Amino acid sequence: MVKLDEDTHKALLLFNRRTEAAAVAAAEGKRLTKAVKAKDDAARALKKAQDSGADPEAVTEAEATYRSALKSWQDIRDGVEPAEEPAEEPAEEPAEEPAEEPAEEPAEEPAEEPAEEPAEEPA
Repeated sequence: MVKLDEDTHKALLLFNRRTEAAAVAAAEGKRLTKAVKAKDDAARALKKAQDSGADPEAVTEAEATYRSALKSWQDIRDGVEPAEEPAEEPAEEPAEEPAEEPAEEPAEEPAEEPAEEPAEEPA
């Protein structure tokens, strides 16, 4: 390992911190750009639904989508984690709950299987 003097070490730490900060800023910029696009697309869809005289359910759905996109954009802009991500998880949870019960049963089985597998491999 190369020995570094204290000044070089400090300079490298500073460089690494600034590089990380730049990467985080770029990622935030991309998230904000995507949120702006989603908000604008939802606004266009809402306007189209309202102008076309679509049924009230379609207008209500488009309005809910717009409000969700607007909230996500505002949260990202203000530095708050968007509520959009947790909203997706509950939709997946019902599918995971039945998987959890069988997951407990196989948890006991894999403990038995590794003992069987080495016996099978040499044979």
